[in-house]
Amino acid sequence: MIKIFNSNDRDFSTAGNIIINPIKCVETRKKSLNGWYIDVEIPIKYKDYIEQDMLCVVKTKSKLNPQAFRIKNIEKRQRKIIFQARHVMFDAEDYFLLDVRPTNQNGQNALSYINERTDKTSPFTIFSNVTVQDTAYFIRKNMLEAWGVIEGRWGGVFDADNWNIKFLTKLGNDNGETIMYGKNLKGIEVYEDWSNVVTKLYPVRIQWIVIARNFFRE
Repeated sequence: MIKIFNSNDRDFSTAGNIIINPIKCVETRKKSLNGWYIDVEIPIKYKDYIEQDMLCVVKTKSKLNPQAFRIKNIEKRQRKIIFQARHVMFDAEDYFLLDVRPTNQNGQNALSYINERTDKTSPFTIFSNVTVQDTAYFIRKNMLEAWGVIEGRWGGVFDADNWNIKFLTKLGNDNGETIMYGKNLKGIEVYEDWSNVVTKLYPVRIQWIVIARNFFRE
């Protein structure tokens, strides 16, 4: 189930503009700032509800709260609509830093410093437990670029719960858990590609080589 909201909505406790049972909704989440998005397919009858930059709100695998994804790359076909939507943490790309220089700051103070100095009011709230102190200059950078620099220089990792951004020393723990089908794995899909597998050989005798050899012998 997905819910569609307007681009500026922040309260997702309602049904939004519409609730849709999608044909397909696949979540892909990579570490920190490397990507978090959903690929969605829905019936064409919902075409009037899907527009660029609107919010698609879904229950994700890793968060208690439903997460908002901003709709991009809409493709309308004869029977269905296909789109990809990025998590709203990547809205940080739309906030500009003209000349912002957090100096000798820990993770919390550095992120708060740039969050308060964007070209338009930032929607993000910031929390960090990274105690490393460092300095960085952000001149004509967007906030997502600045986060990438902070991640590398301060040595933490980003996590998000909608517009609530955390910059932490680490995420999760390795508890030695084994994923087993029938135990804690709800389902599995297996794809096999047999297109390059040879199942039968038919030998062919090359007659012309023998004829050529006989010719030269004569």
